Amino acid sequence: MTNEEFESLVRKLETKAEKNPESYRFKVLLLTALGYGYILFFLALVLFLLTISVLYLADGHFTFGSLKVLAITGALSFFIIKSLFVKMSLPEGYYLKENEAPELEKAISNISKKLKTPKIHAIVLDDDFNAAVLQHHKFGLFGPKKNILLIGIPLMSGLTREQFTSVLAHELAHISHSDTSFGAMIYRVRMTWANLMTSLEKNEQFGTFLFRKFIKWFYPRYSAHTFVMARQQEYAADAASAKVTSPETVRDTLCAISIGAQYYYEDYFEELFEEGSKTSVVPKPYSQFFNKSQKLDPAVAEAFLKNELAMASSVVDTHPCLTDRLKAVGMKSIIPQIGESAVDHFFANPDSILQQFNQSWFERNGERWEEQIASYNEAKNRLHELENSKELDLRSKFEKAMLTRNLVGYEPATVLLEEIISEYPDERIAPAYLTLGNIYLYKEETAQKGENFIRKAVEIDWELKEEALDTLGKYYYYTGQMEAFEETRAQLEAWPNILKQFEEESAALSLDDHYVPHDKAPEEVAAIADELSRHSEIVEAYLVRKVIELIPERKVYSLALTVQVPEDIDQVEYTDQLLGKFAQELEVAENIHFYILNGYEDFEKKVKDIEGSQILGQSEHQKHALLSV
Repeated sequence: MTNEEFESLVRKLETKAEKNPESYRFKVLLLTALGYGYILFFLALVLFLLTISVLYLADGHFTFGSLKVLAITGALSFFIIKSLFVKMSLPEGYYLKENEAPELEKAISNISKKLKTPKIHAIVLDDDFNAAVLQHHKFGLFGPKKNILLIGIPLMSGLTREQFTSVLAHELAHISHSDTSFGAMIYRVRMTWANLMTSLEKNEQFGTFLFRKFIKWFYPRYSAHTFVMARQQEYAADAASAKVTSPETVRDTLCAISIGAQYYYEDYFEELFEEGSKTSVVPKPYSQFFNKSQKLDPAVAEAFLKNELAMASSVVDTHPCLTDRLKAVGMKSIIPQIGESAVDHFFANPDSILQQFNQSWFERNGERWEEQIASYNEAKNRLHELENSKELDLRSKFEKAMLTRNLVGYEPATVLLEEIISEYPDERIAPAYLTLGNIYLYKEETAQKGENFIRKAVEIDWELKEEALDTLGKYYYYTGQMEAFEETRAQLEAWPNILKQFEEESAALSLDDHYVPHDKAPEEVAAIADELSRHSEIVEAYLVRKVIELIPERKVYSLALTVQVPEDIDQVEYTDQLLGKFAQELEVAENIHFYILNGYEDFEKKVKDIEGSQILGQSEHQKHALLSV
């Protein structure tokens, strides 16, 4: 089933579930029974045949055929059971020990009583900005079951006590035995089938063919049917969380997570590296996150929140979008207020736990951090050198502006970049326009100017187009301009194919090609002619510019050669050999493609007709000398 087919099916099923929820629930229940029934039926059938084979042999009917049946049914039974009883790995992370989080255990106990949830057997901390309840079966579909609460330290660090309590209530509601019990069951079964699919993909074993094809047919359809209920379960979990805390707390939690997650994954660690470079102090990311997230620039927080609010619910994630979740609890978005960190409240010794995560992070990133320190010191020394220089050329001035931006700040860098553009209007400094445009983008009063500067940078230098599109795409995304974002993203995704097609057209030879006079400097043309004159086979050379509409501003040149071909040698074979030789020996720029004109009279005439195209021509005496060889 393709993604489009899956999405279409989900949309249809949502309509059916809304019209007749009881009938829909019954259908999902039947599908669940079908799935388990199919597997258990074949398992029972194979075990039955195995039992018959054993009894047949025990009764004295020993033949080669009966022994073969026993071997087949025995092997089949073994591998089917083995594929179903796959040992599932426990989630990785830090497993909380007794008394390490007494307040957390107390909160879980209180919520469990209110929501009638089963016991949580383990609490695992990891470094994701997320939380989840996992139901772990020791042997795949079967075996003892453990309920595991998975908590991301960044998530917990970035929320207040009340907000994290709301998260706990939401997650525990997923396994509740209260009025959401049917949805909770579907939530669990859905995860079980996902695990079984993963197991089958990883374990190509004999015997699994009996249900592999069925599951590949069944699971996408079951997933689509249960997707609707899983989405409903998310709303139910939010509602349960609102009962345990309050709708206002749920609102604050959802908004805080929307802002914090984007900050954590997109900006936070880069900020740490920059600060660590300047101070030479080893970052403590998990100890610092709460304070830094609470001090986040309000404009940035607002942009993050606006971005989330612009998102629509999709079939990629069972979680509804932020707008739909807020609407369901009767709330509107808000920038949450600062409060006490959940980590400080729920852990007995939060510093000890956070330090373990800090240490683990440094073991993975310490080498990069040390390189950042060295790079920063080198850049600082270079900036000091440029600031003390009395005369700087254009290149040095731009380098100074970039170092100022990275080490000092955007405001002083803006002044330097504006000076460069003003002082060198004829130079058309594309990187200066791009850098300045990027700075302007993130101020509302200069955003339009920033867009114009970025587009001008691309006009000047086509090689900056990918970076420019990426910059504009992020800006549109963060500011909620989704139509512009989608258009820019489409251009960015198409760019590699355009470049590939451009390269193919650049190297190809066709009478439909459009040529114009080259614009190379005389000294550069003289250098090319001198290089060609060292090859005695070359009689004449013509240089033209080839215009390709895909990227008309990207300059590509054709160097067309006529060569002297000895009379007793096949022309095609000889010119092919020369092309191979020239490819290795001719030192020309990458954007110059060369061809041999011999045998292509129409193309030769077209090139020769371009004004100023001939850059090399041998005398009649030299031609005669070649003919006599």
